[in-house]
Amino acid sequence: MKSLIFFILIFLLTECSTNAASNRTSKITLAGTSDLQGILEPYIQNFEINRTEKKKLGGGIARIATLLKQIENEDPLNTFILSNGDDLMNRYFHTFKGEAIYSLMSQSGYELYAPGNHEFDKGAVIFSHALEHAKFEVLCSDLLVNATLLENSCIPYKIVDTKDARVGFFSLMTEDFSFITSAGDVKLKTLNVQSTHNMVQTLQANKCDIIVALTHIGFEHDKNLAQEVDGIDVIFGGHSHHSLEEAVIVNETIIVNGGEKGSYVIRLDLPLNKDRRIDKSKINYTRLPVIEEINPDKDTATLLCAYKNRLPEAIVLGQTTVSWDLTSTALRQNESNVADLVNDLMRVKFDVDIVINNAGAFRGKKVYPPGDITDIMLHEIDEFSNYVYLFNLKGNILRQVLERSGALYDKGGLMQVSGLRYTIDLNQTPQILQHNSDDTWQITKQGNRISHIHIERTDGSLVPLDNDKTYEILSNSFLVNHQGDGYFWFNQYGSNKKNTYTTFYTVMTEAVEKSGILNPNNLDGRIKIIDAKE
Repeated sequence: MKSLIFFILIFLLTECSTNAASNRTSKITLAGTSDLQGILEPYIQNFEINRTEKKKLGGGIARIATLLKQIENEDPLNTFILSNGDDLMNRYFHTFKGEAIYSLMSQSGYELYAPGNHEFDKGAVIFSHALEHAKFEVLCSDLLVNATLLENSCIPYKIVDTKDARVGFFSLMTEDFSFITSAGDVKLKTLNVQSTHNMVQTLQANKCDIIVALTHIGFEHDKNLAQEVDGIDVIFGGHSHHSLEEAVIVNETIIVNGGEKGSYVIRLDLPLNKDRRIDKSKINYTRLPVIEEINPDKDTATLLCAYKNRLPEAIVLGQTTVSWDLTSTALRQNESNVADLVNDLMRVKFDVDIVINNAGAFRGKKVYPPGDITDIMLHEIDEFSNYVYLFNLKGNILRQVLERSGALYDKGGLMQVSGLRYTIDLNQTPQILQHNSDDTWQITKQGNRISHIHIERTDGSLVPLDNDKTYEILSNSFLVNHQGDGYFWFNQYGSNKKNTYTTFYTVMTEAVEKSGILNPNNLDGRIKIIDAKE
């Protein structure tokens, strides 16, 4: 009897094994993160779990490693661990120049990498040195890297033969690359659509069954790309920090995006049909929150601890020989030389006519003495991490914007500027706005506090504001996206709006690291205040 039972068990096990093999679903799995931004340690943040927002400790490279390794171990030969860049940022980047971040990402299991614009914040030299610590392969599909330091560090595309399909990967960089980075000799080959056409043709010619684009161009551009170019099976997107709850399909292309700062690991399971193509009716996309209940990967946690113990309390980025006055009086009642400095840096970097930022965008709330400029100091000044926005605006609308600034004298809505000069007469009538229940705004009193509006040309000469001319403007996401302080004009009348995904912190850091010393100049009279008569 025992022999019979033993025989039956062996038969059943064999039969189950055979059936499991024959019924195994062929699939490819993609997993990874977008825009990690060098945030390697967990922090308190908001997570959406079961459609409910919860504040929890989350993120951190050691917990990301746990999830990535679990996914990889399920089916190592058919799983790809991906990142699409903007990982070289913040404290670990400033201190270790990419060694820590890329060593930890390698330890976590990343296999294929597409750089973002922030990888070039310290130039191509630092990026190339950082890649010496990367065990993953780097795609530079649309970057001209010949005769640069990156020539031997990255590849134009990657083709992998799995048991079930031939998979081709390529990368795309934002078309804003040239003016939001310090990439030196590294340039874009061509625009995104043409680059994609070229790569799809190349990968199809190499008999790829599945084509995956690792993009750093932003969600809206991902959708446009999918609409414009046939043949992309998956876009693993980044740059715009969209944390997609569900995969989006445009023109037969599956689009996913993992958000930012390591809050989520995304996973995309792609079942294959008998023709080695994706069965799009059966794909499974999962957004996995990196929360404190996940046990940190021990090896990654140990390596992180070793780097963390070497971090200074504050990272010295450069020096200043003068005070930086970030008090409310300096920012909200006068022209501010610190705001002048930052706005001037932005005007040059982004090559615009006018920079106009609310006083409340500059924080710190104290006077910083001469001495070290640290990462903590610059983060305090850019407390809200607003993004730099570019757009076009006509002169007559800009005049109304400045009237709003005059009405908000002594408040956070006073506009600090570059490329522009204007006078506020506090003896005159302020503009009055009404905020309606449908979240629209209307002017109920025009106001006449503003006069002597002049635009500064590139040669330093001044010309009066032209009501009919369209100007290239730079402002911030609080004003452009959220109509902050009642500035509805940017959202309503601004055209060709573009989010650079660059913060004030990034602009200041880049400038001080380049020059070593960063000093606000004396006030130049770009904002003149006529005090109210007693």
